[in-house]
Amino acid sequence: MFATLSRSWEFAKISYGILWDHKSLIVFPLVSTAAAAMVTASFLIPLWTSGTLEMWWEFMDSESATAATTTDKVWMYGILFLFYFCSYFVIVFCNAGLTACALKVVSGEAPSIGYGFSMAAKRLPQIVGWALLSAVIGVVLKIIENANEKVGYWVAALLGTAWTALTYFVVPVLVMDGVGPILAIKLSLKTLKGTWGEALIGRFSLGLLSFLIMLPFLIVVAVLVALAIASNNMVNIVLAITLGVAIVIIVCAFNSAADVVFKALLYNYATGRSVPSGIDTSNFNTAFAPKD
Repeated sequence: MFATLSRSWEFAKISYGILWDHKSLIVFPLVSTAAAAMVTASFLIPLWTSGTLEMWWEFMDSESATAATTTDKVWMYGILFLFYFCSYFVIVFCNAGLTACALKVVSGEAPSIGYGFSMAAKRLPQIVGWALLSAVIGVVLKIIENANEKVGYWVAALLGTAWTALTYFVVPVLVMDGVGPILAIKLSLKTLKGTWGEALIGRFSLGLLSFLIMLPFLIVVAVLVALAIASNNMVNIVLAITLGVAIVIIVCAFNSAADVVFKALLYNYATGRSVPSGIDTSNFNTAFAPKD
């Protein structure tokens, strides 16, 4: 376990080191977050103004979905599909731009925000195709979840986890190879099985380390809010909460960017391409150990 955490820490240091040297790359997850929020608002506001938000929200509950008519199901799942498609599109588009910039660093060149977005734009057909497929899978999983209140949730969760694992390297594949969504899944799975296989989740603890990195910031935010509340001054409270939310968003964006950079760097190495000079590749060799 300690050896696993040690390797993961080395992986995290490489990813965070690249972000630290190229801090402008955090723009991609920030834009992604803002775009996803606008997508959500663009769906919720019309539903709210039309008086159907509560009905749609209740439909997401398995019991209500089962009792709904066929017409209502088609309408509600159609809205869900469009929401998933738009959300996946903006997220994958920004992640593709960040991945392109990470690969620029790998080649020994300094990336730029414009370069990343232009590369994502070049992969627009592949990104649209992937967003469509992801939206279909998302709706199918929701249908499975709603099919049975007790069993459906766990089946959908299990299938969703498997889908996440199968598509682990899809964004780097889309950016580097420019292939369609189906072939991207095949290449992602091939890379996964040929390197990490079932050991992927166990050997990669970037999520845990991201939480440990965020923890001090959460403590600072909690202290600031507590002090503001103790002052009994509404202005101080609002300022503390605003500052706290901003800090959490930035740290989350930084952690999210590190995850994307890590996948790009790892896929680059796994497919026989170069890694930045000065990086100790022994940890990568350990990560790509054959399955027992």
